[in-house]
Amino acid sequence: MDPVNTRAAIIDLGTNTFDLLVYEAVQRGPVGAVLHPVLSVVHSVEVPVFLGRGGIENRMITPDAMERGMATLHRLKEIAQAHGADRIRGFGTSALRHARNANVFVQRALDGTGIPISIISGNEEADLILEGVRQAIPFTKKPALVMDIGGGSIEFILATDKALMWKHSFEIGATRLRERIPITDPITVEEEARIAAHLDDRLGPLYAIIERHEPHMLIGSAGSFDSLATMISVEQGIPVQAELRSFEFSALAFDDLKERLQRMDRSERLKQPGLPEYRVDTLPYALIAIDRVLCAGGIRELAWSRYALKEGAAVRAIS
Repeated sequence: MDPVNTRAAIIDLGTNTFDLLVYEAVQRGPVGAVLHPVLSVVHSVEVPVFLGRGGIENRMITPDAMERGMATLHRLKEIAQAHGADRIRGFGTSALRHARNANVFVQRALDGTGIPISIISGNEEADLILEGVRQAIPFTKKPALVMDIGGGSIEFILATDKALMWKHSFEIGATRLRERIPITDPITVEEEARIAAHLDDRLGPLYAIIERHEPHMLIGSAGSFDSLATMISVEQGIPVQAELRSFEFSALAFDDLKERLQRMDRSERLKQPGLPEYRVDTLPYALIAIDRVLCAGGIRELAWSRYALKEGAAVRAIS
């Protein structure tokens, strides 16, 4: 357990981005009550690395990606230390989970930066995501479905306020889809249908769970949902502030934005407020994946959670 009022850092080493969280545990509670450590976010930043680019389907971290990863770890270590973190831990997900040379990356990171990296399973990734999302969004007695779209994998978690009901990690992240099914610019209706069919072929277990439990809401955490929530909030005149942990919107708002974005070419998407350049090429795949899930369950309510894996790892560390 992390000591109270000391700062530490988590780095989520994703397939496309490395996400840094500097945090501390603070004691909070009513006067006279037993105080419990609570997560306090000091600083967070997301850096595009594209660790899986060019090698994810071959189960390799390419030499170029290896160097980008090392350079980014050095940079994030400096940022973390500048914000007072005296311990830094890394968590590797899909790209590292399946790379045959992941041990080389992990050892180089330890030797070069002193940062220990744990490569976690898809199930553990889902657990940490849920733990993070629970800090941002209150769950109810009705089941809600959490969706975390990464570059290598997509995690789904079905949960209520009391229980984790089901979880699964599917290796169909946006970067994997892009390497499996290249698209033209802009994407065609036929290409959308091909990607949808590919997803439907692999998401059978999820669709069965949705049919059985009828989740009332889709909660998207981090990644593509960060951009989606930002774009929708800007259009609604409610810009997402840095301190905001969550944002709710309707399936109608999603459908409208999806239809417009899918008809844009790359240069037009680059001009879209709230969409960073490093997500411009993978967003069409993420939009199709979200749409398939909404259609499968007839879900009309969506929410975005700022907190995800790294916040879940921090909560676990302080508790």
